[in-house]
Amino acid sequence: DLIEAGKPIEAFALAQEKAGEGDPEGQFALGWFYDNGENITADKAKAAGLYRKCADKGLSQCQWRLGVMYDTGEGVTEDPKTAFGWLKKAAAQNNPAAQVSLAVMHANGRGTPGDFAKAMDYYQAAARKREPHAFYGIGILYLEGQGVAADKETAAAWFSVAAALGDESGRAITDRMLADQKTEVLDRVAAKATALYSDYVEPVKPLPTQPAEAPKGP
Repeated sequence: DLIEAGKPIEAFALAQEKAGEGDPEGQFALGWFYDNGENITADKAKAAGLYRKCADKGLSQCQWRLGVMYDTGEGVTEDPKTAFGWLKKAAAQNNPAAQVSLAVMHANGRGTPGDFAKAMDYYQAAARKREPHAFYGIGILYLEGQGVAADKETAAAWFSVAAALGDESGRAITDRMLADQKTEVLDRVAAKATALYSDYVEPVKPLPTQPAEAPKGP
């Protein structure tokens, strides 16, 4: 609330106070400040330490972010297996960001043996929670034929939904794939994208039809 009210200094002070009391939400908030360098000098190691404290207390967003840091080597020594372990804990709590990260690790065989079927399962779970990058990830699986038959039109439909939800990568690849395509291809992709959006996000209401104009008299 303080950040949204444009009071970052007060927000940082509150995060410090709560973290000092051992409050896991406060530890996450303070870790976020150091992680992102918001109004302070970024300190990834300090952020990772704070995330570890609240991750040990079971906070899924801390487990997710700590997992990502172990995967990328931000503030800690890069360790994909440890990353996978933390991400799995967060995903088990239905954290959609963690489910996407875990799907990527399964798809790439990083920190765990490659398994496209498990990647799809995690992407699907996150997509059900309207996580934009999950739609992008499923699009990649269809585009590359990873665990599914390669299908560019279906891939484009998934990318289109990702784009509709604000994913910039989805928007960029959709624009590239659909540029100069024939009308019938665009229509098929649009129909598939509409069905996906209705299934995973919310029902798409059909456009209202214009009433027929009454015949004019002589």
